[in-house]
Amino acid sequence: MREEFPGWSIIHTADTARWWATRPTGRAGHHGPFGGRVVTELDADTAEALRENLREVTDAETGGRPAR
Repeated sequence: MREEFPGWSIIHTADTARWWATRPTGRAGHHGPFGGRVVTELDADTAEALRENLREVTDAETGGRPAR
């Protein structure tokens, strides 16, 4: 997943069995597509759910174009 979403740190916590993705605000730009806010943290119960969340954010930020 780290290779698929560069710029995001992917974390799996063993104690809670949750998945997290974080990135610095500067990596995301100043304005995001989600009501003007930049998404810098995501979480999910499974790796696949986190991947879906990351795809949604990436697609919204790039307008469906591959990220550079």
